[in-house]
Amino acid sequence: MNILDDKEFCAELNQPTLCSVRKWKSARGLWKCAVSEKPTGESSNVAEYSGFLWDCSSGIEMKDATVLENSATNGNGKHPQPYLGHFYIGSSELTLVNLHLTAASSPPEQKRKSMCDELKAQRLSAGIQETLKVQGQKLNNTGNEDNAPEYLCVGVADAGERELLVLGHFGMAPDSPEMECMRKEKLSALLAPFVFTNISTRTPQGSRCLDNIWTSRSLKKIYTGHCWVVREGLTNPWIPDNWSWGGVASEHCPIVAEFFVDVMLKEHLCNGNGVAVVERGDTMSKHER
Repeated sequence: MNILDDKEFCAELNQPTLCSVRKWKSARGLWKCAVSEKPTGESSNVAEYSGFLWDCSSGIEMKDATVLENSATNGNGKHPQPYLGHFYIGSSELTLVNLHLTAASSPPEQKRKSMCDELKAQRLSAGIQETLKVQGQKLNNTGNEDNAPEYLCVGVADAGERELLVLGHFGMAPDSPEMECMRKEKLSALLAPFVFTNISTRTPQGSRCLDNIWTSRSLKKIYTGHCWVVREGLTNPWIPDNWSWGGVASEHCPIVAEFFVDVMLKEHLCNGNGVAVVERGDTMSKHER
């Protein structure tokens, strides 16, 4: 992700210039974004940044976001670093961990894959566990524990009871041995291994499950059971495709998951553009997805 690209994308959603975006018939919303101040990884010797994009008019509010430097990265930036964000979504306080790990080996590399599987699993496990450990320390240091919600004062062993989503590009299927560390932390993948998340003009149906959303046990209770991969509208005539045109915007398909939450609405305001702004406050009487 490029910092300018993300901000331009956010601006396009709020003040569209593209004809296809202007034609949207549903509510346009009020979009905001946050991008990591420093790189969270590297791809082809190019620095990568992580970010979050959310619709404020849906009752979503960001509390804070930070890049977590853990013992697996040693601060050198050569290994992917989690980008952690705390959000208010309706009446819930939710923690999102954005990860972009190394892609899985291609078929010609399978012979070498067995030699590095154990090392990769140890590094991934250390990264996830350190992330949860740091998160637990941050939560436990939020202030007076007597007045804090119960889930803010739990230990790492109770990660499955936190309102936690770990999402992004994992480079491997959820049933891979390397992902055992996620299951040990009581996290569940929403997409099955046979649901492909990559895309190209040659294989528009995909061929591998590389991306996913892992949810804590507490959030699984309000999960609607609906999670799917978006494949439509991901190409554009102006995107290069090798020596041709009409390529895909990204080799990663968007993933959509639905949860039931109580939306909190304080009052409906309007900015200068007539866009509704929602603030937290009184609880609505219905559930929103």
